[in-house]
Amino acid sequence: MSQKRTLYERIGEDNILQLVDDFYAGIAEDDVLRKMYPEDLLPAKNRLKLFLIQVLGGRQTYTDERGHPMLRRRHFQWQIGQEEATRWLQHMYNALEKASFPEQQKDEYWDYVYKAALHMINK
Repeated sequence: MSQKRTLYERIGEDNILQLVDDFYAGIAEDDVLRKMYPEDLLPAKNRLKLFLIQVLGGRQTYTDERGHPMLRRRHFQWQIGQEEATRWLQHMYNALEKASFPEQQKDEYWDYVYKAALHMINK
């Protein structure tokens, strides 16, 4: 019996990295979400890349460098309501639409990020 390949393996790291780049291109132009980030988006972009690689089944560099993800706790410093979550999801959806991996993997990925985004709502 063969082991099921992780979503990371099925999507591929290059596709994950491109997805994050496309996502942050949208964030950079968003007048609501952009204020939640420092001027330089590169550190946030790099953290998301490491996080997604790990959570999708790749190497554990995110935890090695930053500790347990604790997503909600790490995001609690920002007021995240339905509008912010919806905007974040729209940028992720736009990036996902551009992504060059199969629809089944897109659906699986979307299921994860959709639930994660709703979990971040704190106002």
